[in-house]
Amino acid sequence: MRGTEVFSTDSRRSGPEVGRPPAPYRANLWKTPPSPFRALIIGAILTAWLTWPTIGRPASAARFDTGDGRLSVWNVAWVAHALISDPRHLFDANIFHPHQNTLAYSEANLVAGAMAVPVYAITRNPVAAHNSVVYAAMVLSFFAMWALVRRLTGDDAVGLVSATAFTFAPFVAARTAHIQLLMIFVFPVVMLAWHRFLDAPGVRRGIVLGLSLALAALACGYYGIFAGLAIGLAAVWFAWPRRRLPRYWIGLLAAVVVAVAIVAPVLQPYLELRDRVGVRQSTDVEELRRYSADWRAYLTSPSRAHEWIHERVGLGKEVLFPGFALTAIVLAGVVAIRRSRAADLKVRATYANVLFYVFLGVLAVWASFGPDAGLYSWLNSALPIMSFLRAPARLGIVVVFAMAIVAGFVLARLLPTRRREAIALVLTSIVAVDVSASPWPLERVPPLPAAYARLQQLPRAPVVELHFPYRSGELYPHTTYMFWSAWHWHPLVNGYSDYIPADFRKIAGPINGFPDPTSLEIMRVRDVRYVLIHWNTYDDAGREEMRSRFGPYTDSIRLLLDDGEVSLYEIVSYPPRR
Repeated sequence: MRGTEVFSTDSRRSGPEVGRPPAPYRANLWKTPPSPFRALIIGAILTAWLTWPTIGRPASAARFDTGDGRLSVWNVAWVAHALISDPRHLFDANIFHPHQNTLAYSEANLVAGAMAVPVYAITRNPVAAHNSVVYAAMVLSFFAMWALVRRLTGDDAVGLVSATAFTFAPFVAARTAHIQLLMIFVFPVVMLAWHRFLDAPGVRRGIVLGLSLALAALACGYYGIFAGLAIGLAAVWFAWPRRRLPRYWIGLLAAVVVAVAIVAPVLQPYLELRDRVGVRQSTDVEELRRYSADWRAYLTSPSRAHEWIHERVGLGKEVLFPGFALTAIVLAGVVAIRRSRAADLKVRATYANVLFYVFLGVLAVWASFGPDAGLYSWLNSALPIMSFLRAPARLGIVVVFAMAIVAGFVLARLLPTRRREAIALVLTSIVAVDVSASPWPLERVPPLPAAYARLQQLPRAPVVELHFPYRSGELYPHTTYMFWSAWHWHPLVNGYSDYIPADFRKIAGPINGFPDPTSLEIMRVRDVRYVLIHWNTYDDAGREEMRSRFGPYTDSIRLLLDDGEVSLYEIVSYPPRR
């Protein structure tokens, strides 16, 4: 291969001769079935393998071992439940009763919840609904990334390698407890819409671009902002040849208007919360530093193939290593470019695309190091919406995204035409093994406790679950109560989120005195009817003390169920106020 032929002239085609479309591939392996269907099947198989046992035990495996994992299952199930039963009160989630708009106390995960609707409607199983979303999101990410790389390079085969490197990156495997961070498909979807717009700027394609940006924002707040920044950079980067085209700027305006019109109603509860109680009104620099990347983060991975790195350099603050295979492919492209004549490369249309994604990746690395590195502080001061973010290190997924696209360009140019498909399949397998963290750290979910099964049959009324955690930093046990509430959907006084209401903290200690006058008054104000006591959360002395309090209230509090571990009580009547 001549040094000047690193990238092809046409951004949508590549081949052995510069400026000409490639000859049709001869390998029978790629003749049938059609390539999109083929890519979809490969993505489905890889997802089943690399996220096992997500699809192997869809109704009984979850991140039940972590508060964030339980919160994710509850969140997805609540959105699916509300969309089916009462969409008008979607944001009035069943936590922190009697507060309203409590879904806005943390990430709403509206796209994940909407994706869960079919499975939830059929099974009414929150775990199955959640896992169906995880699997579908990974397959969609693989397919969209393949489609994006194929569009940019004109090559069916190399897109499989890029899609594998991006979809199953160590960043993703390390975030199995955060459903919003698994919605990475939004990046290739947004950039597909962008390149389609770039081919023929106009209002219609601008509207599609705006819809894709809205999808990203509703899927994950972080990703919506990151995707918006990427499109902003692209709009400037590719503007020069089109600077005098009114349809280019009008189309971009249409994209902004559509995205804002869709996202604004969803953003409103968050803005109201910020105005009312000051949530995310200003940036906490120390918090940003705590969740910023360090150099070790880009060498940290949950993959078994990367364990030896940690033994030598230690663990970073985050998991951002892109993998050996992807890094090697990108470096091979750098070497090829250095051996090329720069003057020739600069006149190639594809080179502008390659350089854009290289620049995007470099900026993402820079910003991921947080306020001390400078760029993130500038972005934070220039864009008020950045105050909603607290983890600059999450820009690491943009780094992997950019690297995977550059790798697609490199492979499309460097791989020989003959046997290209077979080589691409081998490279896909190598990348999959390199990043594999399978099995994902999912645990078997216990059977539905009898108390919650009984609550399913009772009239809807507020519930309190005890012990009621109250110390800051020790509130995660509330997510267990939220998880099981997804089977009965009674309003909970308990709750956990990014924002904890002030009155919740005020009652959290005294309510543990149940049954006594103070705790009963707290429950009376909130119309509590059912109380669950988890006896395994108390020591022997605590259990004896609590049982001794019931004597004066035998006429007011009725035992509905006691299986030895959990007791379910109904407050039949409240004693007169003193």
